[in-house]
Amino acid sequence: MNDSQNERTQKSFLSNTRNLIWGGAIAGIVIVLIAFVVMFMSSSETPNAFLARWKSTLESGELKKYEGLWLPNARRKYAQDYKRTADLLKADGQARFEVNLSDAPISPRRVPRYPNRLQIEGIPVLVHFPGESQQQVRNLTIESKGMVQKRWKIVRDEVVGQEFAPVDTTPSSTPQVDDTSEPTLTPPNSPVVPLVQAWKNALESQDSKKYTSLWDKSAQSKQKANFQRAIKAMSQTPSVDLSQATYIAVPRKKERHIVANISVTLYDGGTPIETHTRTLTIEKKGFLWQDWKLINDEIGGEAASPEPVVQYETAPADTVSGEESGGTFAGNAPLDTQLKVRQVLGKWQSAWEGKDLKTYMSIYAELAQITRVTVSGGGKGTPTYLTKAQLRAKMRKLNRMYAKIDVTISNLQVNGDRAVADVTFLQKFAGTPASGTRPSYSDYGTKQLNLMVDPADGRWKIYAESWRYYEDVPEFPKM
Repeated sequence: MNDSQNERTQKSFLSNTRNLIWGGAIAGIVIVLIAFVVMFMSSSETPNAFLARWKSTLESGELKKYEGLWLPNARRKYAQDYKRTADLLKADGQARFEVNLSDAPISPRRVPRYPNRLQIEGIPVLVHFPGESQQQVRNLTIESKGMVQKRWKIVRDEVVGQEFAPVDTTPSSTPQVDDTSEPTLTPPNSPVVPLVQAWKNALESQDSKKYTSLWDKSAQSKQKANFQRAIKAMSQTPSVDLSQATYIAVPRKKERHIVANISVTLYDGGTPIETHTRTLTIEKKGFLWQDWKLINDEIGGEAASPEPVVQYETAPADTVSGEESGGTFAGNAPLDTQLKVRQVLGKWQSAWEGKDLKTYMSIYAELAQITRVTVSGGGKGTPTYLTKAQLRAKMRKLNRMYAKIDVTISNLQVNGDRAVADVTFLQKFAGTPASGTRPSYSDYGTKQLNLMVDPADGRWKIYAESWRYYEDVPEFPKM
């Protein structure tokens, strides 16, 4: 009886022990699962948290921490991007970073074909050196990595624009009352700034591959002449000045912007050989994923050289010297407007003399108000008001009439601002027929032009033209 009771007691003890073991095991598994879920959820790093970590790393100046932010294979693939920042961090305290995330348009976007990647564009970074500072615009590409602990890693840390400030802008503990800082690198409310900075960087680094990647492919074919001309100009050493650039949103085309008034100087061995203006037309392109792309990069008019762009011939004794006009800038227009107007006039003059009707007419706005004057032998002028189409027909007939055309410009005066110019100059016209060696007709008078920046493409164009005779001239040929 005792043996049977002992056996039942032993079985009950073993059963309770097994239940306790299984219960403990299940409880342990549940605890582990809960801990895993908590750890997993708490380890998911947000993009903004990573940006704060990236900012802290740069400002701390610790190279090893910065290296640890990168994906190892990306650090090797984009070695130039990594090295650009790493070299500054190695500079023994000579370079100090300041990252301003409060002014950055932090709006991460997914990278096509890479669901775990984000791109953050237009981050302003200031690098302080002894005696000067460098303003940068950076684009970050980051990727989420890890099975349990999800952390963002750098795929690219790209400097897409940089500009040196000629003064030391290192923050001082003493508050400054007067704001004498340089203009900010990023113009407000302009979504195309990162592309413009990338364009500037490509030109100054003479990286034709990078420059080509900024173009929309179809636009590159349509604007082949401008594209090839820009590539050719990169064979010299370009220096880009964006300080006077104007950013214009094209009316009725929300996805198109014009960036005008960009000054580019080409150097050969440190010697400036040419300065010209550039006008960029930028448009958002793409079917599934849209991005800003160049659709035109125009070198404004004829390239500006140390001599005036408008060409002056030696004037007759009874005319005002062209050299006098060409030596100084007359009028109250800003210097860059003076240069641009001279470029436009140089192009206009060259096209007229070369009978290049297409180029000549491209300088006139579609709704230009054109007044041409017929002068009788007695000096009486009869005005004729022409549309652009009528002017084209008139110029085509004039080109057939004369084998050689000479147009001399002198006493140029330009008044206006950065978008509008009122231009006055003395113009001498001479036409030589195919059968002669001397001009069969010439006139001399005061030409007045009104030029404006066309909002559709950012180019300076003639909106109004008039002329009045300056002295008694021969009878105007009948046309």
